[in-house]
Amino acid sequence: MTTNKVKELIENGLKGSRAIVSDDQNSGDHFSVIVIWDGFKGMSLIQQHQAVYETVSNLLTKEIHALQLKTKIR
Repeated sequence: MTTNKVKELIENGLKGSRAIVSDDQNSGDHFSVIVIWDGFKGMSLIQQHQAVYETVSNLLTKEIHALQLKTKIR
């Protein structure tokens, strides 16, 4: 899995979002992500994270083993 693919999945799943993805361990399966999206307005932190996880749910535990996540509203 590449950082570009993770970025693409998140940004396609959350239209209008911006994802900054890094693979700090160069392992291809542990990623750090910052997602900036207006759609987070009115959501709790848990709901924000659930929204992001939903965009990559098909790959969690398969190709993505860890996703360190920060969310921000523009």
